[in-house]
Amino acid sequence: MAGSFNFFRKYQRSMLVAVAVLAMLAFFVLPPFLQMGAGSSSADPVVVSWKGGAVREDQLERAVALRTLANRFLMQAAATAGRDPSRLPAFPEGEELIVREMLLAKEAEKIGLTVSNTAINEFIAAWTNNMVRQDQLDGIIAGLRYGRTPVLAADLFESLRTALVARNTLLLFQTGFSGDPPGWRWDFYKRLEQSATIKAFPVEVENLATSIQAPGESELRSYFEKFKNNLPSGRSPNPGFKEPHRIRYTSLMADQKKFEDEAAKAITQKDVEEFYEKNKESRFRQSPPDTPLTQGSAPSSPDKKSEVKTEKESGEEKTLKDNPEDPSQPEQNAKENAPKDSSEKKSKESRGQENDVSQPLDSDSSSTNRRTRVMPVTFQVKEETDETDSSAKDASQQPEEGPITGAAIPDSVEGQPAANPAAAKENKKPVESSEPEMTFQPLEEVTEQIRQEISRQRATETIDAIFSALAADVNAYAEDRALWIARGKDGDKEPTPPDAKKMAEKQSLTAVESDWLTVNEAADGGGIGSSFDFVPDPSSRFGIRQQRWLEVMFGDGTIPLRPVTSRDAEGNRYFSWKQDDQEERVPAFAEARDNVEKAWRIVEARPLALEQATALAAEMDEKGFAESLSKAELEKVQEIGPFTWLTQGAAGVNAAPVLSSPQGLGMPGNAMMQKVFATAEGKNVAVFNEPKTICYVIGVLAFQPPENELQDRFEGVLGDQRRLSMVAQTAFAEVFMDWIAGLEKDLELTWNRDPRLPR
Repeated sequence: MAGSFNFFRKYQRSMLVAVAVLAMLAFFVLPPFLQMGAGSSSADPVVVSWKGGAVREDQLERAVALRTLANRFLMQAAATAGRDPSRLPAFPEGEELIVREMLLAKEAEKIGLTVSNTAINEFIAAWTNNMVRQDQLDGIIAGLRYGRTPVLAADLFESLRTALVARNTLLLFQTGFSGDPPGWRWDFYKRLEQSATIKAFPVEVENLATSIQAPGESELRSYFEKFKNNLPSGRSPNPGFKEPHRIRYTSLMADQKKFEDEAAKAITQKDVEEFYEKNKESRFRQSPPDTPLTQGSAPSSPDKKSEVKTEKESGEEKTLKDNPEDPSQPEQNAKENAPKDSSEKKSKESRGQENDVSQPLDSDSSSTNRRTRVMPVTFQVKEETDETDSSAKDASQQPEEGPITGAAIPDSVEGQPAANPAAAKENKKPVESSEPEMTFQPLEEVTEQIRQEISRQRATETIDAIFSALAADVNAYAEDRALWIARGKDGDKEPTPPDAKKMAEKQSLTAVESDWLTVNEAADGGGIGSSFDFVPDPSSRFGIRQQRWLEVMFGDGTIPLRPVTSRDAEGNRYFSWKQDDQEERVPAFAEARDNVEKAWRIVEARPLALEQATALAAEMDEKGFAESLSKAELEKVQEIGPFTWLTQGAAGVNAAPVLSSPQGLGMPGNAMMQKVFATAEGKNVAVFNEPKTICYVIGVLAFQPPENELQDRFEGVLGDQRRLSMVAQTAFAEVFMDWIAGLEKDLELTWNRDPRLPR
């Protein structure tokens, strides 16, 4: 031992120098070699791979970033050209879609389909309508950054090249379906126009799952690993063990009708009268009376006819017509005897000119050529008494008076001689304006309407005040709780949350405190799940948009204890806040084991359900439903229909057709519809619903109309082109997705992690 220590002391200087040199080598030289060997596999792992290709994390991140920059370049170029960028389609930016474009580009390379730089320049020119100069495009590119690094035009070109190659491949694929094959069009027409009526008996898979023997732990673990990253979906036949996003919330509902009824009790007659006086000019105006008669026009109402009739019965009317000295008599006779067409023509001409009463009338011109504005005169008709009759008889014997001037003459006929001195004498008072007098609906007719309006306003004000007070309480609790958490929860007592039940009792509201719910469960519950509110949105046409309550509660970035108000279609109001969040997560196998075993049993029981349903269908073909099923089973049989394969429902003819959902069939899919409409009348068939939870035995009772009649109708009109085109687009999308799925399967596309969605 001593000898060894002596050796070290003897050569300690040389050994320390050697250690220092090795340390320097390790510090400066070794890291690059280590990075060359291990850095590429650990720091930059392979994200997705396929036969003959793979993409690492950095490569995929760069491809996504460049696609975002390429889209930004195109949008800025379009804006420079004066186009609206919001109306232009952008190339996809998500990781999954970009990888799919890479696969399509590989397929295009096999068939020699390429996109040159010239083609990219032509695309940019078409995109900007040749309205952007090269220096402007260079300026846009100069403003783009990838991190702190300037973006090169070559990088943008490569991103656009991949996108355009993929798009051209898709267009080439779509060309094979251009014009819609005749068989497709007939099939689409049948899906829209032919309806089926059926009987259905359900064979539930879960009832047979208990007879399946449980698997071993290793098999269950393998099954869990296969589907642990899948979210459960009600329409998917595959299980999903990933826990979805869940929330707990508290809500208080104000019944609008209840508050309106309460407010109506306090409304007085004085309130009604004040509301009427304040709003009568804007809310309770009556329709204006008919316009005055013009030359050549006929009376347009019974009142006017009776007025003319009264005039003819009076002595004054007789004097007007019989007085030979009346200078207006020839003109009046000419007007009365003028053809209707001529009168209408003059009326149209007079509308196009300004009536200047200061211009004198041309006495030499004929009466038919005069363009004068005629003011109808209303005669005052006295009660029919003996004195009235005698005064009327003596009217023509009274001496003539000079023409009446001043306010007694209407402005529109000033300068004309009076039609009759006696009539002019009676009309010395000012003539009423030609504009109709403003009239209003009587208060008695609108009292009930006013009461409803006042009760609605007061109920809304009351609810607003209640919700404002509740918001103050919830915000105060949120602040106290945030301070308590910031202090580390030590020493201080946790703040007491608002008591929703006490709030509801005090304010006549209805309180709900939910369990943990997914977005689908919240939506299916109705009530607040279907509520909404209107929020400002400068990008929308009217500056506001409808925001669903589900968006606020389940959307990204929403936080607990933030007051939210909403309303439903019935007018009920809601005040709510989110208590807590549970984000999506993959549970441990031990936590999910029971669900894994249940899902495994159901999947394994499907062949048994199909076998049982197929045997029943064959038996029913011979004996019918009644003899093939027990009494208890017959109670489960439902007659369903008529229904079509596709429907446009309440959306109307302008909406794209969707799969029908006949009442009595649980989540039917295209496969079920295809089998039903391919089965002959009177025959039976066994078919699963879309999630394969029920295997139905379906007996086809009738198709309407019959196929020969439907074919005649189809040939006569060649089908509804627009609706058939919408169905064709859906069918093409399904075929394309099947082709993509087959391509990914053939290339053995494998993701080593879930692809990220666009930001």
